[in-house]
Amino acid sequence: MAYFVKKSRFLLSILLPFALLPHPADSQQPVASFYYDERGNVVRQERDTNGDGKMDRWTHYNAQGQIERVAQDSNFDGKPDSFAYYETGKLVRQEIASKNDGLIDSWLFFDERGEIERKGQDPNRSGKATVWLYYQNGQVVRSEENTKLAGKTDRTVFFHDGKISRVDEDTNGDGKPDSYAYYENGQLVRKELDRKFSGMIDLWGYYQDGKLVKQEEDIHGNGKKGRVVYFQGADVVRREEDSAGRGRTDMIEIFSQGKIVKRIRDTKGADKWDTVYYFKDNELVREERDTDGNGIFDLRIIYEKGQIVRQEADTNGDRMVDVWVNFQNGEQSEQLEDQAFRGKITARYVFKSGQVTAQEQVADGEPPTAAAPFVSVDEELRSMTGLTASSAGDSRVLAGQ
Repeated sequence: MAYFVKKSRFLLSILLPFALLPHPADSQQPVASFYYDERGNVVRQERDTNGDGKMDRWTHYNAQGQIERVAQDSNFDGKPDSFAYYETGKLVRQEIASKNDGLIDSWLFFDERGEIERKGQDPNRSGKATVWLYYQNGQVVRSEENTKLAGKTDRTVFFHDGKISRVDEDTNGDGKPDSYAYYENGQLVRKELDRKFSGMIDLWGYYQDGKLVKQEEDIHGNGKKGRVVYFQGADVVRREEDSAGRGRTDMIEIFSQGKIVKRIRDTKGADKWDTVYYFKDNELVREERDTDGNGIFDLRIIYEKGQIVRQEADTNGDRMVDVWVNFQNGEQSEQLEDQAFRGKITARYVFKSGQVTAQEQVADGEPPTAAAPFVSVDEELRSMTGLTASSAGDSRVLAGQ
């Protein structure tokens, strides 16, 4: 049955009693309307898919009878919110307005097999795609994001088996990535940063269970890792450094609850640990030195509020203190000596402005303090790191050197 209308086009409206089920709230059957050209070819089809009496799907055909475009009102508010485009009958593109405001915020592109190739998203409601997702075999393999809305990609995410494998970011907007995050099974395991935007990585972070456990840093700008920092939770627990830039570790620091407690150094660049520092509440309270390089500490310096108050020395290598030096206001004021090495004071010297002003012999005087014996560098290093000086020697070259 056909009714001719103007311009030799005609419309056929029919009820499809079996093609679509009636809407539960409506006793009438869904309606489909077909629009024809003058040759009798369908050029448009309109359907009421939910039986509410309003058309919600519009299909357009080309001259060959192939679908060219489909508009869909998926929320049945009377306005199309999804548009599918076809070429030679195959779906090539889809546009979606997901927020019920008529603004397109998703663009999907399909290959010859009808599988999705890429998808653009506009999460910022800017009218342009700022996130692009790229697919292979139906899975996302890469996303490119314009997070700063500057018109260029500044964040690229790579996926493997549906999980994030790497994230590259351009944090300064110069068009080149300067931050690289690496993942295994979707968990962050390593992060690399080019903090100076020079094209050279200068900070490496290593993660376990998503938490930073180790950080390596190029502190000399030579592309080498001159500092290594270890973490427990959010706190630094240990730091190793090549402070002189010679390619070998010459400083190790130990922390507790975020505060430094010990530091050991090779101050002479002789590839030997020779000085250890002790801290309380981040303030230096004691220092011990191996002044002759024999692997035994022989000089102890005591500090209060940043000033030297006392020195203790072992002058004969028996690890026992035999010289005590007292200071006032940072200046040497008195020196006591055990010249017989029997643990008793035998001589006393008085100083003023760095000069001896008086001296006397003492008959077996008692030391001013009960001084602890000196320990070896190995013992101190083992207590700090679990390594001896000899075994630490093989690991003095920082990781990656």
